[in-house]
Amino acid sequence: MFAKANGGKKPVLRKLSARIDKYDYRLDLESMTLTLKLHSEYEVKLKLVTSRERVEKYRNWGNYELVVKYDGEGFWVLVYFKKTVKSVKPKNIMAIDLNFDNLTLAVFTFNGILIRLKRFRILLRKILTHRIWIGRI
Repeated sequence: MFAKANGGKKPVLRKLSARIDKYDYRLDLESMTLTLKLHSEYEVKLKLVTSRERVEKYRNWGNYELVVKYDGEGFWVLVYFKKTVKSVKPKNIMAIDLNFDNLTLAVFTFNGILIRLKRFRILLRKILTHRIWIGRI
């Protein structure tokens, strides 16, 4: 929070979180445990409470960072994974046009030939109008 918005006082800490590099923790997906390395050679072991099916999805991916957050009720641990994928040569180009009344999708070849054009009616104008009315009430 900026000091100006806080009446000139010191900033107020709203979110408490820490990013932890991959060298400061050890993630064991077999035993569903996370070991955090702290100062003075101390370690803390945490048991993962997510489902095993969710963990299996990311087993072959590499983890590179961890975020520990405290929200007033408890601690949350977020693990960021990454996966290297092979790039493929694109075959088509897709253009997306979002307006207040419609969403238009167009698919072109690299030669500029239109393959498909699809228009969807959306109610974005009505949604924004209702939001403005609610704000005035």
